[in-house]
Amino acid sequence: MKLPSRHVFSLIGVLAGCQFAHSALANTCRWDAAPGPINYQADLGTVYVPRDASVGSVIGVIDKFVFSNSPGPGITCNNDGSVVLDFNAVSVAPLQRHIQGVMGGSGSSDKIFSTNVPGVGARITLESGFDGQAGNAFVPIGSPVVPFDARLAQNLIVPFNLSRLRSKVTLIKTGSIAPGPQVVNRHMFDGNFSNIGKGFGYSLSATVMQAQCAVGANPVSVDPVPLGDWQVSDFTHPGFTTTPTRFTITLSSCEADPTNANQANAHIRLDGADGSLPEGDGSRGVFTLGNGSTAGGVGMQVLRGDGITPVPLGTDVSFGPIEDGRNKTLDFNASFYQIGNVGQITPGTARGALSFTITFQ
Repeated sequence: MKLPSRHVFSLIGVLAGCQFAHSALANTCRWDAAPGPINYQADLGTVYVPRDASVGSVIGVIDKFVFSNSPGPGITCNNDGSVVLDFNAVSVAPLQRHIQGVMGGSGSSDKIFSTNVPGVGARITLESGFDGQAGNAFVPIGSPVVPFDARLAQNLIVPFNLSRLRSKVTLIKTGSIAPGPQVVNRHMFDGNFSNIGKGFGYSLSATVMQAQCAVGANPVSVDPVPLGDWQVSDFTHPGFTTTPTRFTITLSSCEADPTNANQANAHIRLDGADGSLPEGDGSRGVFTLGNGSTAGGVGMQVLRGDGITPVPLGTDVSFGPIEDGRNKTLDFNASFYQIGNVGQITPGTARGALSFTITFQ
């Protein structure tokens, strides 16, 4: 009579054991086949930044979408909602916390990675699967800007699966960048999951180019620029100008983003030289005569190519975008400009000089 009781008791024990094993499988992250980790490579290709762009400027474009595939193992996470599964995007490369402001898109300025290239940083955001937007996605604590933590607590009808990784990358200028092509190639962070530890590593690659043009040995079309001979009687009132003389400054062998995704503009700054000084605040493009001058009561004025618009002195003035593989010509005009009253004009030699500085921003 006792034997059947032992059989019933044993059968109940087996069923309880099966239920326990099923529950453990439902609340875990596991490898689909051979264990990893997965190695993701995010390749941005060749990206450009204006040579003289300020620190904090975007290199290339904001939030460049990168799709990384893995031909190897995948990760599946199941959950019946009774436990919490964790994901941690953990920094491997150091973070730079001195860059101020958010460079567009989501995220925080204290989450900018250093790359292996001085002056080039990166902000990385994870997309689908880690942004909390789907029913089977990990929910980030804050925003999914790496580094961050996320949790998966809901009951999953469709399991979380990871074989392909979607991310967005913004490269940011964090300091001076050396001349020439700069190759970014660095392991940036790791993704860790409950139960399996390190699930994947994330490496970033790119070639950073600085958009700029060359300035040759003789970039000014005519130097000195001849303003002509004029009679004292031609100067009839303060502000009178003579007929403008055209000249150009040529920038050669320009390197720029051929897609115009990150456009670089040529700027010029004109400053007085060899004894010439800005007249007033320099906003009219007028400067005084310099060393070697014997004439009086007049100065000189520099104008844009239209012969009407002054080029302000002592400030960076944009002359528009540069184009890859082409020269950039800056068009100017110059003329005498009457500073004094009629009785203050004296004949003689009139010389003036300006220095120029070219930047690409």
